[in-house]
Amino acid sequence: MLFIRGNRGCFEEEKTALLEFKAFVKSDGSDADQLLPSWVNDPEHKSCCKWERVGCDSTTGHVIKLSLSNTRQFDVRSSSLYDPQNSWHLNLSLFQPFKELRSLNLSFNVISRIQNKGTLVV
Repeated sequence: MLFIRGNRGCFEEEKTALLEFKAFVKSDGSDADQLLPSWVNDPEHKSCCKWERVGCDSTTGHVIKLSLSNTRQFDVRSSSLYDPQNSWHLNLSLFQPFKELRSLNLSFNVISRIQNKGTLVV
């Protein structure tokens, strides 16, 4: 007899990567604690699959979806979109730990340059 049991938590490597992304958002001056309040490293919030903007596979427990649109709180009315100081230089290596990621929404974040471990992608 074979039993398949769903994973109710998330993988530590993926949880760490999510917290690193939150730190990246904070380093930009955005209020990441307000934007991502459930993303905390404490025993009560140990399952990152229950965090907002995160979707996990119900069987494997791996993160499969990240909805990270507008995490910069950028106000297009007050600034020029093309001002280099208003844009992110995003390193894709932040997302490398997500082995089963199928959907990544980074819209409305004004990303001007994307790198992957030092290699310029865009």
